[in-house]
Amino acid sequence: MDSQYAVLDCLQKSDNLTQRDIAHRTGLSVGGVNLVLKKMVRKGLVKLEKVNGRSLRYILTPQGMAEKTRLAYQYMQSTYRQIVKTGRVLEEVVAERPEPVEQIIFYGPHDEVLEILKIAAGNLHIKHTTASCAADLAGLDGNTLVITWQAGEEYQPPQGVEGVNIIDRL
Repeated sequence: MDSQYAVLDCLQKSDNLTQRDIAHRTGLSVGGVNLVLKKMVRKGLVKLEKVNGRSLRYILTPQGMAEKTRLAYQYMQSTYRQIVKTGRVLEEVVAERPEPVEQIIFYGPHDEVLEILKIAAGNLHIKHTTASCAADLAGLDGNTLVITWQAGEEYQPPQGVEGVNIIDRL
């Protein structure tokens, strides 16, 4: 999600937050929060209210709520498109193999990408399992395909094991 959505989400949950509080909750810098808030005030998404001489209160306006909803919807659409695309790419990778793939091993960390890949494999009715270390890949036969999604050496299949980094194909 983008920084504007993260700030809008914080303000929806509590309007009694300082910029530092918002920065802590969103992972943004205080300066970044300041810029986002100024932009949102100009757009009419957030209203400023002076609490005392130094303190400000940030209030989400109805336009701010509508923008938060729009951004969430946009994010969901984008995410869904990416999931569908990942499924198509996985199907292409399997179809390119000269021999039928009996099993896919997803080799990498247990994260959101793994969950998407497992859904895609299930939709293709392909048996799949996971591996998180090179020892799990010992003794594979020729009808097994190893799919990775991490860059670098940590999750590269060992010598002699065919693997495809799905991210390279997206």
